[in-house]
Amino acid sequence: MADVGVRSFCKKLYWWLRGERYLQRRVAQLERLLTEHPNFAATTALENLFPSPAVSVIMPTWNRAFVIGAAIRSIQAQTFSDWELIVVDDGSTDSTETVLTSFAADPRIRYIKKPHAGQCAARNLGQREARGSLIAYLDSDNLWYPGFLAAAVPVFASRKDVDLVYGAKVLDSAPRIQFEPFDHARLIEECYISTSMMIHRRELIDRFGGFDEQLSSLEDWDLVLRYTAHAPPYPLPVLAVRYRVMDDNRVTVTRPVGSDAEKIRRKWSPSAKGN
Repeated sequence: MADVGVRSFCKKLYWWLRGERYLQRRVAQLERLLTEHPNFAATTALENLFPSPAVSVIMPTWNRAFVIGAAIRSIQAQTFSDWELIVVDDGSTDSTETVLTSFAADPRIRYIKKPHAGQCAARNLGQREARGSLIAYLDSDNLWYPGFLAAAVPVFASRKDVDLVYGAKVLDSAPRIQFEPFDHARLIEECYISTSMMIHRRELIDRFGGFDEQLSSLEDWDLVLRYTAHAPPYPLPVLAVRYRVMDDNRVTVTRPVGSDAEKIRRKWSPSAKGN
């Protein structure tokens, strides 16, 4: 019995130490994200870097009245204020439209309601309506950190070779931060850059098209692969988005993703590109 107790104690100690090491790594990563580019937070005179609105934020939504207000307020809280928000309501049947009326006083916010046709069609409509030189996305159940736009916009102004920037994602579903150096080969295997953590130049839409409406899921993965195939993006070590899991009304839950994942991997694998 004593041996069983010792083994149980050792097992618990092992997992505790492993958890501590994991937490220490994540805390160190968070410290880098918060301190590596403090100058961005203090940058002034950003509003005139691009014609107004500098950034168009596209937010597709479907029956998310209970969370969309918080997502919109996280955009309003951005320290960079020259943006427009295009909310594309993909045929919601809840009180989404009522929630949006509470934001009617902000002229930067546009609300477009359309018949339900899926998130790809909603995002593509948002792209067509966008007026900004830079395009960003925020899902209606996620939240931006307030310094994201202020950190990203100067990169586009100073680096003409950069077409896409991505920041860090904090996941509620697991206590971790997702932020990795860019590797296109690895991106083919796993999507670690989601739409809510990236911003790109408008020209990419004209050059490479919008979201693939033939896909029922993982369209953001296909898009970022397409938008980074010609040139690597700029990994910006700042907190971009808090990814929240609020309900089961997510594409990865409501629709099977396996077939789309294999379709995307086949499409972007080096062997497929060589054919």
